[in-house]
Amino acid sequence: NIEVLYNTIESDQIIKKADEPINDYSFDKKVKTLVAVGTLKKSKGFDKLIRIHKRLLEEGILHNIIILGQGPEKDNLLSMINELHIEDSSKLLGYNTNPYKYLKNSDMFVCSSVAEGFSTAATEALIVGTPVVTVEVSGMKEMLGENNEYGIVTDNNEDALYEGIKKMLTEPGMLEYYAKRAEERGKSFSTEKTVKAVEEMLEELLHYEY
Repeated sequence: NIEVLYNTIESDQIIKKADEPINDYSFDKKVKTLVAVGTLKKSKGFDKLIRIHKRLLEEGILHNIIILGQGPEKDNLLSMINELHIEDSSKLLGYNTNPYKYLKNSDMFVCSSVAEGFSTAATEALIVGTPVVTVEVSGMKEMLGENNEYGIVTDNNEDALYEGIKKMLTEPGMLEYYAKRAEERGKSFSTEKTVKAVEEMLEELLHYEY
């Protein structure tokens, strides 16, 4: 029999750091902001997210996107942003030791990865109460529910992710609903709960009769 426990996350520190000031980006409270986090490499699918952003803008759905991270695809992504003429609404902010403040101040966290392990960034978004829209990669349905109870999980392709993001941005009350659900789910990853689960497992092993 196999039992899987979540890694311990310092949830109290994440919540505390999420309140630190942001000096390199100004959030527009009148326009929704999407945030993505990760190494700028092809497997993260940030090019897909940028194309989706352009499609939504062309439909008149105003919003901004910010991407946190650095990596080999930076120049290609910047070129794409320039070619699509979306420099004002798309920003690559580079690597930051405190992504939590950007997650908290954004209206939605998006995962566009081709492949992913159990996503730490998505977990952190839930802890600070930010709604999640993601393609289906490892662990996302486990994290967000088989029926999108705590966030939206789409098929892993550009059109499906586009529809998921559009739905979250345009359906009245959906962002607010999933913000509450994210906060609720985020409590499952609190330091107290994850440490307790490990302690209970070790106690069981100590008393296990072979």
